[in-house]
Amino acid sequence: MSRRGSSKHMLAASSAVLAAAMLLGAGAGGVGARPTIQLLQADEADVVDTTGVTIASDSFGVGDIAGAHPTVSGDGRYVVFQGSPRAEVDEAGEVVGEADGRLSTVYLTDRETGETTEISPVPEGLRPGNSVFPVISGDGCVAVIVTEIQLDVFRDDDTGSRWDVYRSALPHCGGSIGDWELISTRDDSGGLARDDVVVAPAAVNRSATLIAYTHPADHLYEAGGVNTVSLVDLAVSVTDPDRSRVVAGMPADTPNTVFTHQGIDQPVISDDGTHLAYRSDATSSDAVPGWGTGLVDGGPATTQVFLWNLLEPDPFLAVQLVSAVPDGSPAVGGAASPDISRDGTMVTFTSSDTTLVPAQYPTCTEACPTQVFLLDRDSNDDGVVDADDVGELSLISSIAGSDPLVAGTAPSSQPSISADGQLVAFVSKATNLQLIQSPGIGGGDDGEILVAELDRGALTRITTGVDGVVPTPGVHAHPDLSDTGRTTVYDSSAATDLLGDAALGGRQIIAKSSPPSLSLADANLGTTIVGLKSDEWYVAVLNDGPATFQPAEVSIDNAQFELIPDKSTCTLGASVPAGGSCTVALAYTPSRTGSTSGVLTVSEVGFDAVETSAVISGSGGEPALRIEPGGIDFPPVTVGEAGIELQVDVSNISIIPTEVVSFDISGEHASDFVVYSNNCIDRPLNPRAYCSVGVVFIPTDAGRRTALLELTTTSGQVTTAIIAGDGEFAPVVELDVTEIEAGREFMASGSQYPANTEVTVVFGDGPSSAITTVTDETGHFSVPVPVATTERGGSRTIVVQTTSGAAASAPVEVIEADQQWVGMPGFGLG
Repeated sequence: MSRRGSSKHMLAASSAVLAAAMLLGAGAGGVGARPTIQLLQADEADVVDTTGVTIASDSFGVGDIAGAHPTVSGDGRYVVFQGSPRAEVDEAGEVVGEADGRLSTVYLTDRETGETTEISPVPEGLRPGNSVFPVISGDGCVAVIVTEIQLDVFRDDDTGSRWDVYRSALPHCGGSIGDWELISTRDDSGGLARDDVVVAPAAVNRSATLIAYTHPADHLYEAGGVNTVSLVDLAVSVTDPDRSRVVAGMPADTPNTVFTHQGIDQPVISDDGTHLAYRSDATSSDAVPGWGTGLVDGGPATTQVFLWNLLEPDPFLAVQLVSAVPDGSPAVGGAASPDISRDGTMVTFTSSDTTLVPAQYPTCTEACPTQVFLLDRDSNDDGVVDADDVGELSLISSIAGSDPLVAGTAPSSQPSISADGQLVAFVSKATNLQLIQSPGIGGGDDGEILVAELDRGALTRITTGVDGVVPTPGVHAHPDLSDTGRTTVYDSSAATDLLGDAALGGRQIIAKSSPPSLSLADANLGTTIVGLKSDEWYVAVLNDGPATFQPAEVSIDNAQFELIPDKSTCTLGASVPAGGSCTVALAYTPSRTGSTSGVLTVSEVGFDAVETSAVISGSGGEPALRIEPGGIDFPPVTVGEAGIELQVDVSNISIIPTEVVSFDISGEHASDFVVYSNNCIDRPLNPRAYCSVGVVFIPTDAGRRTALLELTTTSGQVTTAIIAGDGEFAPVVELDVTEIEAGREFMASGSQYPANTEVTVVFGDGPSSAITTVTDETGHFSVPVPVATTERGGSRTIVVQTTSGAAASAPVEVIEADQQWVGMPGFGLG
């Protein structure tokens, strides 16, 4: 008999790895596919097809501004970035015309077609100028840039510092190259250009109908050097004074403190246009904002991060201090670089304040390194930010799983948050956040790119070499995440190491895609009377990360199985974060006796869409047995070890005696489960009588493992229960020495790694050359490890890691070559 699934079975496979670099055009093939790295750059023509080819970059870099500051559309398909202009060439490849003196222009890359197009060319007859800091809207239809070019000849007089903000609909959404709309206008000017905006990124909502930008606070008397942010609403006429307004939280008076002030800047807008976050050195959340204080008279006032709720009608409640210590006061160390989730619930920022979140911070006598923090405004997780929410701060730039938290030992910066607030990418110079240290960290904004999975507590480096394990030099910056976090774009000076192509050089734009790993277990709905509708069954799609899954369509190809949309969470259009799940409700009405099946598919739509499917089966006949509970979910077990026994009760729900004649475990991972005990087999089971079956979980691999426990009676009636559990690797590394002289070798052995899998062996505390080997069918390996004569001495760490992240380490003392005593045989020291 079919029974109602009282529990939702969370069924998924192991996490997709953040590894494997490939060139543009070699995309991931499906669920659980290896991630891809794409090189996005312009060539010597306005439009370039880069699909499937390696592109030399020797003509790309011009100073620090070439190939930098990318942003990505919500679906991950479109990327805009600034790069050096390309000379026009004829069919023979000869340069025609003269260079116009620009250092930077803006490009658009369509990752699906591989085309890269310049979208900010200089119109004929106009004075050339640079275009920088492009931002693409979440819907991928609009680009907003900061430019010197007089793109509106009627309202922009091309004077002053020349910098203005412009907006353009992109060609794939019906726009045209060169069709720009002026955004930055002066108040009470009838819509004339400012010509003086701060050269920094603007902020947009998902449709780019709201645009915020930074400019001098010229409404204040003699306030040179003080900036503010204006919010422009494109739904309002250009001549209407309400089209542009200064953000709430800006003081009405010129600063008159003993500190220097920079005002308000760094705006970011939520996708839904309801919230705007910014950096400010004013007391912007006060009922009457004033100017803040600093640490030293004559020095800069301390900046904080604030959040403006555009829907709040009460001006005294509209602005919230985000960077607040537990007692509600501003962070002494200040804060900066905010980013915001789709609805404004999550706000991430940087701060050097060590009192925001309890943790082990590095010792610092003066300026402490900045860390990345996250404010969850919906602290009770009820989906609504209200008076009951006190807000919860967490430290993102910390060692994953550390207890107490251990913060990064060097600055982390430039956080970017996914639309659902589940992933945060950031740049870090800290060497303690990953088991294997980077071979070097760049200056300025550069560092490694790390991605934090909030629900799972994982912290992953995405800037590894082609082996997926050894990090590249930390010369990357400016990460930006797509809505789901599936795509990360950033600029890098290590394209050669990331892509394994020695021809690549200079600053390049990199797009890395990491699809989610999904699982939907096969299910047997048991036996149901022909023509009668069964109770509801629930099957679950489990997302094992690292990115969010956005189910859009659910289907089954057999009409005897009915989807119940109003009881299915996979049909709500809600995203499923890494570690989360959605459910599909089903009912079964057999049209004949015997077994039948159908394929259930849950899928996304759009660019880079993924799907997962499972076989749903059932039988028409007379039901006899019921299994309680309807499914078993084992706690995590180390691969190769046996977990605890869990039992189910089997009852006869018919009106005549029956007998269980066989047990079977079937499904995708049947070999991971064993029937350990049962008192049901080969014995009569009277009506309303019970017996029990015990199952043990012995995983053969990591991740979600699922199977079906099937019981068959003498009459052929089948009753099933879903059994599932999570396997985990617990790798161990052992060395045959405790110390080793440089120039010699030692043996490294390991166990409890994935079977038949390549592992990389490297010094984790400053990797030099690495060696690889392959584990055997039991997950063991043993390999000689040579130590270079130039290897640094001291207490070192050997790390052995797979591309999927299974890793372990062991200490070893290295004796440098120049520390070893060398003498002739037979000669002493006396």
